Amino acid sequence: MFVKEFRFKQTKMSKIRSSFILILFAQASCLMIGLWIHQRLTIAISNEANSVATTSKLANVPNLEDTKENPSAAQVEDRRQQGFSLFPSCVTFVWVLILQGVATHFLLHKFESAHENETQKHYHNSLSKTRELLQTRDAVIFGLAQLAESRDSDTGQHLERIALYSNRLANGVRNDPRFSKKASPSFVRLIGISSALHDIGKVAIADSILLKPGPLTESETLSMQCHAEKGAECIEKIEKRLGKCNFLEMAKEIAQSHHEHWDGQGYPNQIYGEEIPLAARIVAIADVYDALRSRRAYKSAMGHDESVEIISRQSGKQFDPAIVEIFLKMKNQFYEISESFGSSPEFQMHDFKMQSIIA
Repeated sequence: MFVKEFRFKQTKMSKIRSSFILILFAQASCLMIGLWIHQRLTIAISNEANSVATTSKLANVPNLEDTKENPSAAQVEDRRQQGFSLFPSCVTFVWVLILQGVATHFLLHKFESAHENETQKHYHNSLSKTRELLQTRDAVIFGLAQLAESRDSDTGQHLERIALYSNRLANGVRNDPRFSKKASPSFVRLIGISSALHDIGKVAIADSILLKPGPLTESETLSMQCHAEKGAECIEKIEKRLGKCNFLEMAKEIAQSHHEHWDGQGYPNQIYGEEIPLAARIVAIADVYDALRSRRAYKSAMGHDESVEIISRQSGKQFDPAIVEIFLKMKNQFYEISESFGSSPEFQMHDFKMQSIIA
């Protein structure tokens, strides 16, 4: 929005500059016409005076033919004056034109400086307001996501960790030549806040299922899996109110597809491979790592090495193998985040299926 406004101001400035040049040209034209009229009047008056003087002199000249063949010194001087009468007019024209040009230049420079100062001030004000709006947006989104997570007291700082995991992994993906065209710097910035809404659909899941301290039945599993579509629907309703924007579009992709599997065995739509949005493929690894490392109502936490090993084994099955490869290179960063943001201490897993852990 600000870029469009800035371009509009630049176009307006160009038009004003053109107007100044047009005014200068018009002034120069009027000055030239005025000097030409002045010069013609001066010549006409001079010719009339010379004509009267010549007439009076002819009365004393005996032979007009001799006078025509041998013009007097006065006649020669008159012609010379007529020839040189243009010189002061030209000098006056050039001098006044230079003065007008200098005055116009200083006036234009002053106007441009004032315009530039106003533009810079407007830019900084707009930037400050944009930052405030983004901070407000992020706070509201995070608060909304935290509300959904607050139903489970064991999640701790789950959202903070997911945001950091996703951001770090997205940055690693951006630096990989295979993803350089898909993962831009703005993609990396957006994924941190967008990932906070990955499980927003869980607000629609009953506590008896969400907090059940054990494996889910088949019907309960199906109910749990509905949170992906419900989350996407929730964000889509927000989009209809606010209009299309990048972070909501990414958040919707993540919410809907972060449980899809690379081999097509995930949910809710059983899409596979690169059909799964890149942001969802990144958050999928971050979410599973955090789920493995954190205590839940139905399990204890798992160690870092064991969690990494499980994710590695799921390469090409549940996860994008290229992103798993990047994850393995930066696994120590995940460990540091996990330790710094209060994941539960390491315990042995309870004896139930992997699907229950990452549902």
